[in-house]
Amino acid sequence: MAQTVQRQALAVRRVQRSQLVVRALGPANGTTEKTVAPMSIVFVSAEVSPWSKTGGLGDVVGGLPVELAKRGHKVLSIAPRYDQYSDCWDTSVVVNVDGEPVRFFHAIKQGVHRVFIDHPWFLAKVWGKTGSKLYGSRSGSDYIDNHKRFTLFCKAAIESVKALPFGPGEDCVFVANDWHSALVPLLLKDVYQPSGQFKNTKVAFCIHNIAFQGRFWPESFKDMALPQAALSKLGFQDGYSKVFDERTPLDDDEKPTDSLAGPFNKLNWMKAGILAADKVLTVSPNYATEIGSGPDKGVELDKFIQQVGGAEGIVNGMDVTEWNPKTDKYVPIKFDRSTVFEGKAAAKAALQAELGLPVDPTAPLFGYIGRLEEQKGVDILLAALPKIKGAQIAILGTGKAKYETLVKGLGTKNPNFKGVVKFSAPLAHMITAGADFILVPSRFEPCGLIQLHAMQYGTVPVVSSTGGLVDTVKEGVTGFHMGAFDADKLNPADADAIAATVNRAAQVYSTPKFREMVKAAINQDLSWSKPARKWEAILEEVVKGCPGAPAKKASVPTPVQAKQPIGV
Repeated sequence: MAQTVQRQALAVRRVQRSQLVVRALGPANGTTEKTVAPMSIVFVSAEVSPWSKTGGLGDVVGGLPVELAKRGHKVLSIAPRYDQYSDCWDTSVVVNVDGEPVRFFHAIKQGVHRVFIDHPWFLAKVWGKTGSKLYGSRSGSDYIDNHKRFTLFCKAAIESVKALPFGPGEDCVFVANDWHSALVPLLLKDVYQPSGQFKNTKVAFCIHNIAFQGRFWPESFKDMALPQAALSKLGFQDGYSKVFDERTPLDDDEKPTDSLAGPFNKLNWMKAGILAADKVLTVSPNYATEIGSGPDKGVELDKFIQQVGGAEGIVNGMDVTEWNPKTDKYVPIKFDRSTVFEGKAAAKAALQAELGLPVDPTAPLFGYIGRLEEQKGVDILLAALPKIKGAQIAILGTGKAKYETLVKGLGTKNPNFKGVVKFSAPLAHMITAGADFILVPSRFEPCGLIQLHAMQYGTVPVVSSTGGLVDTVKEGVTGFHMGAFDADKLNPADADAIAATVNRAAQVYSTPKFREMVKAAINQDLSWSKPARKWEAILEEVVKGCPGAPAKKASVPTPVQAKQPIGV
C-alpha cells in the first residue's frame, strides 16, 4: 500500500511538472490550442469509460471531454451510477424526478466534471455484474423497464445542470449520445423550452451505432410522463412483431428479419433525438454518408436523417495513454516509432510463445480482437481460414456460442491458427503489439477503435471497406482493404475476399513495402487532439453560428486525408 501511495504521489508530481512545462512552452511548441470563446459542454451518455463501457460509446465519452477541457471549455459528463465507484462522492443534492428521488455523485478527473445519476434502477440492477449487462441480461434481451430507466436518466441529467453547485445552469450546450439519452433533445424542445426554461440552450445528438435505436411498444409511453405532442417525434412503424427484451428475447441464431410482418406501431427514441436536436453528428464522415443513404445502412432512419439535413461525421480519437507501446505493461520491450521493428519483434515472439504458435519471425501473424458475432464479420473470417496459406492467425473474443465453439477448435485443424475465447486485456494488448497485421472484417463499423490501436503500435490493419474504416485506413499506405461485405448473409465471395487480401498482405510482409506501411501507421497522431478541434468548431457553429467554424472544421483531416509521414 505504501509503495502504491508513493507511486501515485510521484505520478502527481510528474503531471504537475509537465503542466508547468506546457504552460511555459505555449501553443507554438505543440501544446493544446486554447479556445478564445469557452463553452459549457454537457455530455449525456449511458456509458463513460473507465466507469462503464460496452463499446465505443464509453471510450468517446471517456476521452473527448478531457481534450475539450484542455482547450479551455467547462465540460461535464453525466452517466448512470451502475456501481459503487470508489473515486466518486455523494454531492448530497437530491432532486425529484416523476416522484423518484435521484441523487448525484461527482468526481473531477483531468479537468472534467464526472457526474453520476444515482437511483436503484441503475445500481441495484447492474451492481456487481459486468459492463455488458448495462441494458439487459445479454444482448438481444433488454430489461423490460429500460424505457423507465432511461427516461428518468434523461430528465435527471437536464435537472442536474441547474441543481448542482458546479453546474453551468441553462447556459450550456448538451451533447446527447445514442438512444439512451435521445430524450434529452426531445425534453428540451417539447417540455422545457415551451415552459420558458433553457430557451437559448442548444443540443447536439451523436449517433454511435444506428443499429441500436431504442424501439419500444407504444404502451410504454404512459410510463414516460411526456406531453402527448411528443408522440409525433417518437412515433414509428416497422415490420417486426417483437421488441427484443426479456419477454421476447432474440435467440443466438435468430436474425431480426426472422420476425418480419406488420407493420407494427412502435416508439423510436433515436428517431426522436434526430428530429429534436439542433445538430446530428456521428463518428466518421463515411458512416454519416452511409446512414443517410438508404434504409439498409440507415436501418430505417435514413429518411429522418435526410429530413434534418443529414448527419455530420467526426472520426473518433483514441486513448493514447492506455494504448501506448512506450509504456504498455503487457509489452516485453517498450518501443516507439524509432524502435518499432525491434520492439515488435520481441512482442511477436512473446505472443507466439503465449499462444503456443510456432515461434517464427518469418511467418506473418494476423490477429483478430473482438466480439464473435455477425456484425464483426467473424463468420466470414472463419469461412475464409481454409483458404489462407503461409500465415499465422490468432483470434481473441467472446460472443455467440456457435462461434465460440469454432474458435476454440481452431488449433486442432491447423497448428498455425489459435483461438482464445475469453475477455483478456493482457492478451488484447499482446496481440495489438505482437501481431504484424490486425483483421477487422466488420459488416458495418461506425468508426472502429481496433484499427486505431493497431496503428499506434505499428500493426498494419486489414479491414473491410465500411464506415469509419474507410476514413482511417488508407489502402497500400497504412493498411489493406478487403471490400464491403454482404450485411445480411454469409456470402462465399466475401470469404474469398478476406482470404485473397490476407494472402496479398502476407506476400507484402517480406518486402520493403511492409516496413514503409508500419512506419506510416505508427507515425500518425490518432489521439483526441484533432477530433476535439472539429468537435469544438461544430459546437461553436451550433451555439453561436460562428462564421469561422467551416474553416476550422476543414482544417481537421481524417487519417486517410492527412499526409502520411514515412521517416522515423
